Amino acid sequence: MTSQFSVPSDWYKTFFTDPVVRFWDAAIPPEATQAEVAFIVRHIGVPSPATIVDVPCGSGRHARALAKLGFNITAVDGSAQALQRAQASAQAGLSIDFLRSDMLELAVDTPVDALICMGNSIGYFEPALTQKLLQKFAAALRIGGRLIVDTGTCAESLLPISPKRRYTFPGGSYEQEITYDAFQSIINTRAHLTIDGESHELRYRHFVMTSGELVRAMRSAGLNISGLYGDDHDTAFGPGSPRLLLVAVKE
Repeated sequence: MTSQFSVPSDWYKTFFTDPVVRFWDAAIPPEATQAEVAFIVRHIGVPSPATIVDVPCGSGRHARALAKLGFNITAVDGSAQALQRAQASAQAGLSIDFLRSDMLELAVDTPVDALICMGNSIGYFEPALTQKLLQKFAAALRIGGRLIVDTGTCAESLLPISPKRRYTFPGGSYEQEITYDAFQSIINTRAHLTIDGESHELRYRHFVMTSGELVRAMRSAGLNISGLYGDDHDTAFGPGSPRLLLVAVKE
């Protein structure tokens, strides 16, 4: 039986340390990044050298790949360690501007052609703050600009929830204990990361919403939905889909 534990509401501000960033780099194969970038290019609706904001960019795997295709990228993250790793791995000559900022305070000088929010970042916040985040995303886009949101924390993908999970990756392992707060629709996770011989305990949480709730929040922020996909091969999203890739257009 999984024991009870607490997770602070602002966990994401201190979570993405160097070991966590290294874990994500080790755990995600290059083929996954290539498939995700191909999806992005198909759905943003504009060719290079269009402008794209990648938030949060993490270690920059999408930003680098898109810049290599000729896009002009603004890579945003709140983690100093993630940005340091992203900058260190960016090749000279790529059009990438790195910016440290909390997602909730995102601001751009000039509206961009597209914004991508990959991973499960859309689930970090309670509903009111998620609405604020979507308004920030909409404000960063030009009229007709595209938003792509990727999440594995929609209810249709998650439920039922397994209380324990274990993954292995080159250089380590990742074990999760998961509890669900039905009063707030929050998944709380306590994880044990072993990487390069080091051990780390991690705690984080995600708010769960249905795809319909996310669609309604998008529309309230002035974003029209152009597609809901269950994978990066454009399969229609539905119950049991492993993830949701949502594509929206600013009105």
